[in-house]
Amino acid sequence: MAPEKKPVNWRAWAIGVIGALALIVCLQNAQQVSFDFLFASFEAPLIVVLAVFLLVGALIGYAAPVLLRHRREERRQLEQKS
Repeated sequence: MAPEKKPVNWRAWAIGVIGALALIVCLQNAQQVSFDFLFASFEAPLIVVLAVFLLVGALIGYAAPVLLRHRREERRQLEQKS
């Protein structure tokens, strides 16, 4: 009997490829930039700015579905109690 093949974890591969591409883009952009955010003005290396915004985007991309799922579950529980 041949051993069963494990399914490919496409999500992990996609996250790895996107992470590698993001790292390459960040490393290629090391020049100093100034930018305005709300009422403040900052000057920082572009690599830092890109990394911060990538992390913020990743947090939003992770947190939004979790919060929406939590709200859906709360609504279901309230409907079941009624």
